[in-house]
Formats: sequence, C-alpha cells, structure tokens
Amino acid sequence: MLRHAICAGALLALVFVSGNAQTSLNPDISVIPRFIIDSHDGERLADGVREFSRPDFRFQELELVVSSYLNPFSRADVVLAMHSHNGDHVDFSLEEAYATVFRGLPLDLNVRLGKYRVDFGKINMMHPHQWAFVTQPLSQERFFGDEGLNDLGLSVSTLLPTGNIYTKLTFDLLRGTSIGEATGIEDTTEAKPTYATSGRVMSFFTLTDYSDLETGISMYTGIHDPYNRDRFWYWNFDFKYKYKPDMYTSLTLQGEYLFNTRKGRQDREFNQFVDDAGNPERRSIKTSGMYIFADYQFLKTYSVGARFDWSQSPYDDDDKARAIAVFFGYYPVEETLGLRLQYQNTRTDIAGVSQSVNSIALQVLFSLGPHKAHPF
Repeated sequence: MLRHAICAGALLALVFVSGNAQTSLNPDISVIPRFIIDSHDGERLADGVREFSRPDFRFQELELVVSSYLNPFSRADVVLAMHSHNGDHVDFSLEEAYATVFRGLPLDLNVRLGKYRVDFGKINMMHPHQWAFVTQPLSQERFFGDEGLNDLGLSVSTLLPTGNIYTKLTFDLLRGTSIGEATGIEDTTEAKPTYATSGRVMSFFTLTDYSDLETGISMYTGIHDPYNRDRFWYWNFDFKYKYKPDMYTSLTLQGEYLFNTRKGRQDREFNQFVDDAGNPERRSIKTSGMYIFADYQFLKTYSVGARFDWSQSPYDDDDKARAIAVFFGYYPVEETLGLRLQYQNTRTDIAGVSQSVNSIALQVLFSLGPHKAHPF
C-alpha cells in the first residue's frame, strides 16, 4: 500500500512540475473518488437463510485524470486508477493513456494511439462515474469483465458523407488480450500476441428541437483461448434516445444487444468439453446478452430510473442471469458531487438451478477538477 501511495505521489508531483515548467502544456487535472455502502441477502442462501448482511462501507476507486492539448492538431489523455478489491487491498494501475490526432490528416482522419476504452457499443466508452446507476450491466460484466473492453491499440476514425445525418466510422487494431483476461484465461504460452480488431459505425439523428437519437453497430473479433487459438466474434447493436425540453429536465432511453459466437474446447473454468461418449470435442457456442434502461432527470439535480439486464455466459447458453434495478440520483451544486441509491434483484440460472439475490447500495462520488463526476 505504501509503495502504491509513493507511486501516486510521484506521478502527481511530475504532473504539477511539468505543468509549471511548460505553460503551453499546462494540463487539466481531475481527481474522482467513489465510495459505496452496500448490503445483500445472498451470504447465507446455502444454509437456507435469507437475511441482509451488515452494511459495508468501502472505497471503490479513485481516478486521476490528466489531459491537455499537445498542439493545435493533437491532445493527450491519461487516466490513473486506484482500485479496491472487496476492501482487502488497493491496486494502482494505468487505466488509459493515449494521444489523439484530430486535425491535419488526409481524408479528415482522426487517429488515436495508446491504451484506451475501445469504441465498441455505447457504455464501454463511459467510465463508471458517468453511469446513471451503480452496478455494471450483466452483459458487459460477463462478456468484457469489470474493466470493459480496454486494450492497447491504434484507432482510426472518419466521418462518412451522409448529409444531415452525422455518421462516424471507427476501426481499431488491438493487442487482443482483453477478452482472454476478462474470461479468466491467462496467456502463459509466451507466443507472439494474436491481434484483435474492432469496428463501429454510428449515426446521430436530430428528431425534433428537443430530441435526438443515436444508433450504432459494432464488431469485435480475436482469440479468446491462446492455447488452442480459438476465435470469437462479438456483434453489438446499441441505441440512445434523449429528450431534453429544457436545461432542468431530460429523459434518456438507452440499450444494447450483444451476440457472441465462438469455437471452444474448454469453458472458463478450464473444463474440457466432451461429447456423449466422453471424448474431447470442439464446440460452436452462440450466446447473447442485453440491457436497457431509462433515466429521468428533473429539477436539474435529481434523477430516477430503472434498468433491465439479461445475459448468458460467453461459454454456456445454459448459464443465464437477469437483473432488475431501480436507482435514484442526487447531484447538488452542478456536477461536482453525486449520490446514487440503487436496489437490484439478480437471478442466476445455471443448468436449471436458480438463485435470487437482493442488494441495496448507496454510492458517493465527487470531482476535484474540470472532469466532472456526472455529465448533465
């Protein structure tokens, strides 16, 4: 813990020294911590007892965001994070660090290089402090892991000539380790990495003076099992509708559907797939997941909403989960402080065995700096 604190202090000092030494590169610096108090009734279900656990007050994460324009043609963004794992210990990590060239390239191309959240779907580009709710949607958690699709890579994007409709095409070449790590398969083969590729096309429509619609189609493919070189394909369809009649009120509807197909010889617990005769086999797996939520903002500082999740496992269509969440948000003094209260019921169904867990959580987050805790 002391080593992590020293590293964080050294990086902060470096940032401040760099900013003071070069006024032309003086960066914007923000610190965004998140804390949570939560309780659930799933601890003693194996004993046939359903009761809520003692509320636990935990530190979730702290993000240090450093960003600045490098010159009139490019900018750089760095996101450092301190994560808490069940309150036992804290890890210090580099979450994002990338440079973006947004002007001056042929065909009006934008180029991003570094470690970043990939433009896949809608919610993957958002950090948890930007969500309207507390917990990650089940489909995102099961198919991408806690950190989402975040990888080293090169991204190229451009605007398509579609008239009054804003349409953007993005292509990414990625190192390709995110999915294996998210599903628990660590690559120890020491072989050369097999790259992954991702692409997304999105369109933004102005419906009325007060409402807009964004739709997107994404594709992502790579190797999920480095030992057998088995490939996966993800297809994702997303939408976001927003109605904002004035600066104090808005309604947001957003959802995504992800379809997964892959070849596999083992599940995420490394159990070999076998046929009816007990012989090893290579299976073709097709599973999917989705979420949809509504968030209503009123009186500028309040919001209320609900979310529905349904998801299968990346490796087994008999492993299903669904969740229903209701959430309430309070954001006093503009966007610098947020409180979110959420109730969620999660039901898992594995090979016909069902289990239901209720949870209640209160999340507190705030922002020091220009990068706000919650965007209005």
